[in-house]
Amino acid sequence: MIGKRINIPKWLLTGLMLGFVLSACAGEGENDRAGDVQLIQDMTGREVAVPEEVNRVIGLRAGALRMLAYLDAIDLVAAIEEPERTADRPYLMAYPELRERPGAGPLMGGDLELIVSARPDVIFMTFTSRGQADELQRRTGIPVIALDYGDFSHRREIFFDSLKLMATVIGKIDRADELVSYIQNSLQKLQERTESQAENEVQRVYIGGVSYSGTQGISSTEPYYPPFRFLGVKNVAEELDERRINPIQGTFIDKEQLILWNPDVLFVDLASLSITGSEISRGTPLYVSLKALQQGQVYGMLPYNNYSASYENILANGWYAGKVLFPDAFSDIDPDKKTDEIFEAFLGKPVYEELKEVWGGFRQLDGELL
Repeated sequence: MIGKRINIPKWLLTGLMLGFVLSACAGEGENDRAGDVQLIQDMTGREVAVPEEVNRVIGLRAGALRMLAYLDAIDLVAAIEEPERTADRPYLMAYPELRERPGAGPLMGGDLELIVSARPDVIFMTFTSRGQADELQRRTGIPVIALDYGDFSHRREIFFDSLKLMATVIGKIDRADELVSYIQNSLQKLQERTESQAENEVQRVYIGGVSYSGTQGISSTEPYYPPFRFLGVKNVAEELDERRINPIQGTFIDKEQLILWNPDVLFVDLASLSITGSEISRGTPLYVSLKALQQGQVYGMLPYNNYSASYENILANGWYAGKVLFPDAFSDIDPDKKTDEIFEAFLGKPVYEELKEVWGGFRQLDGELL
């Protein structure tokens, strides 16, 4: 992703950056962008000239601010999208001071004048196109680096590449390498603990209540749920026709289909428990029909789909699911301690207790289905 370094004279750099402030916000306080720059190829293939020394940044759209927290770069954050102030996300629990930063406007893109007035050296932008990134850079005069947030299922390496790209721009490459190595080692350990299971012993599982633009009912699911893939168990929703699978707007099934699948173990996204709890409580058609509910095999998982994926929660969910599904192989694992280890690896701080105050934490839910 790194190109060659060049030294551009002040008069030429000014022209290249196209007058880096909007006329409405121009005036005193403009950043002096003269000096050494490096050419960066972003995740859309754009070549972008960025200052070699970056002191102020803004992360726009889902996951961008989270990635900055992963890289221990919150001190560089010049402004945040306004709704981040009240969100219940681990990185905001780890760094509550982010809530006090100036506003950059609404979710999924911010406000041009607020962005410029925050004087960032670079803007990081996820879930964008080449054209959108070019347009934002043209209108603000600030270098825009387009990122691809990837996922923890099919596109894990894409996430790693984006994280390292961001790290290259802000001088955090060692931190990015450290986190990527931790993730890879953790996934390898999960695989080693479960790889000896016989094919006829593979458990059939289902995750319900997955949040998409807010809380959902038990019929909201994720056919490619990464924690199940980490463990090699059978996600019953994987057999859905791909035309019914939508990772952005959500994947939904009929409750009758869930009854037909009749999974061995049922997991529920804790963010949606206020909805799913009434759907699977004692006496409901699902409770009567599903063996997992009859046998008390229903467990709460940390919400992970909150302004894009919380990768730390996904990894913690994988270790908890392993504890539930393979108790002998995970007998040495304390889910609370493991989760805080994961949070420290991603965010530098153990914030599981704070998260439990919001969602209640990992637990068997049978006793709550009254």
